[in-house]
Amino acid sequence: MTEGIGWLPDHFRQGFSVTFARGVPPKDLLLRMGCPEESLSMMTREDAEEMDMDDDVRVIRAGLSQGWGYAVQSWDAHILGEEGDLMSKVSQGTEVVVLVSTATIPWFAYCENGEIVCSFDPGTPLGRYGSDPDRFLAAMQRVGIVAGGPAPERGAVEAVLEMAEVEFGLSLPAADVSGTELLAGIAGE
Repeated sequence: MTEGIGWLPDHFRQGFSVTFARGVPPKDLLLRMGCPEESLSMMTREDAEEMDMDDDVRVIRAGLSQGWGYAVQSWDAHILGEEGDLMSKVSQGTEVVVLVSTATIPWFAYCENGEIVCSFDPGTPLGRYGSDPDRFLAAMQRVGIVAGGPAPERGAVEAVLEMAEVEFGLSLPAADVSGTELLAGIAGE
């Protein structure tokens, strides 16, 4: 049995972003996200958050779960930088799922081979864009993000997490993400 990803909002009450890249090892994922190799080290969530606040840097921690490399960041969403160019770069040669819930923005994006396929704010899903913005329309309806499905029994972030978990089989080990050391890097400016 897997833990899924629905637990993220409860464990990251101040916000989070998670980038999943199919088949990409943690070190490679951090490098793709702009972390210089010399910045990489093992770090707990607590240490990463402390460094993030004290040094005003973007600390991203990475691991591997069920064939997906993942990069998790507390509070911030470095992956959304560069007007989508970073998501495109990270997805070269693979597929990427981006899930964000920060104090200012919730977001979902799916990219393949350097192209943004579908990207949207789950609170305003009619504004989705990309090369195939309707790719996940049926899944969005199933979880109640857009009309045509059941009435939502939860918030938009929880619904989009359920959609991503089901569509891509995503799961993160809560104990690892929240409590153990993972490879971490400091994202470039």
